[in-house]
Amino acid sequence: MNGISLKAVIVSSIFNFLLMLTIITLGVMVVAGFESPDGTVPSEAEVSAALESSWLTMLALTAPLAAGYLGAALAKRAAILHGALSSSLNVAWGVICMVFLTPVTLSGLALLAANPLMGAAGGYIWLKARNS
Repeated sequence: MNGISLKAVIVSSIFNFLLMLTIITLGVMVVAGFESPDGTVPSEAEVSAALESSWLTMLALTAPLAAGYLGAALAKRAAILHGALSSSLNVAWGVICMVFLTPVTLSGLALLAANPLMGAAGGYIWLKARNS
């Protein structure tokens, strides 16, 4: 192995973080925009619970997939490793949030664990596309 491309990891990790943040923000806007049947606006806890159990959370996993592809393309070597490392900023932020800001949930832990796996899948997709 020729080493890890720090540039590829940093660029793809920032891309991953910003894309996931954008997807989640749009999801919050969509979910929070709905009114309850009685005409009241949902609380922060209701919005959080709705997001956690919705398809928007799964949609947010496209961010590490795209970032893994980007990381592998930038590095041009060790595609799967660079893909997995592209989620390092998301994982670090997720750990910080779970320790200091939000309660730990099973779905939050699953989402945190899925980030490097989806990034590695993005690197694998780049590798297969390059070799075909």
